[in-house]
Amino acid sequence: MPSEGRSNAENLLPNQLPVIHDRLFSLARPYLQQPHQVSSFRFFEPSLLRVNSGQLTLSQEHDAPVKLGNTPHLMVISQHTQAHVSKTVSAESGIFSSLFLGFSPALIAGFYRDNAPLLSPLTPLNGFQIVPLDDELQETLDYCLHGLKNPASTAVQQNRLTGVLIALAERGILFMPRAGEPLGTRLTTLLASAPEFAWTAASASQQLAMSEATLRRRLVEEQISFRTLLQDIRMHHAMTLLQTTRWSLSQIADACGYRASSRFSLRFRERFGCSPADIR
Repeated sequence: MPSEGRSNAENLLPNQLPVIHDRLFSLARPYLQQPHQVSSFRFFEPSLLRVNSGQLTLSQEHDAPVKLGNTPHLMVISQHTQAHVSKTVSAESGIFSSLFLGFSPALIAGFYRDNAPLLSPLTPLNGFQIVPLDDELQETLDYCLHGLKNPASTAVQQNRLTGVLIALAERGILFMPRAGEPLGTRLTTLLASAPEFAWTAASASQQLAMSEATLRRRLVEEQISFRTLLQDIRMHHAMTLLQTTRWSLSQIADACGYRASSRFSLRFRERFGCSPADIR
């Protein structure tokens, strides 16, 4: 096992951020030194995962678990999928490390709109699936990541992300946009862009260019609780930070909008059934 003092800086992104949340994508490199399990983890965006060390297992009730190890394969996951997630460290290195790439709903909607005639024969992905990482797909993904991790224009980022989506579509994988982009999707994107902010329905409605009354009415129509959604986004952000940084719990609590570490730990345990310290 690696020593407790070992740095995981090599697993951070070049700008030393543990995770990037952009208008078009999210990018992170989870890193663990002990096994980890969590129930009902929610993938807010269509996502792609690659394991570099250890093993990742996703499972849903009544379905057989799907496992991904350090092999030439990817796992693709549809938007809003909830699954039991298990991460096992490698027997050789004593670590679990992976790559996470999320595609924004706006990017997916634009991709589908621009390529609908070619994509219409495909069956949209529902849940998660393993995809062989052949040489062409590997090259496309690497080219995309190089553009995302280095300063580039939005147009360049969009072109490279679109290249990955095209490569996946050629292999029968289609992330389907949700019709009309529901308010819940727009609100999720907004709250996730700054989980540390003291969001209220009033401040969110202002950013979404609508009245607070309209926001609340439309959320009721979509059966979404503003408070529950905000808490869920913050807890998933906390999970990412716990797996990608060595920040103290107070730093992570602050980055997730909690001024008291004790309250943060309570909310985390309520959501995932374990304490933040258990993740490490």
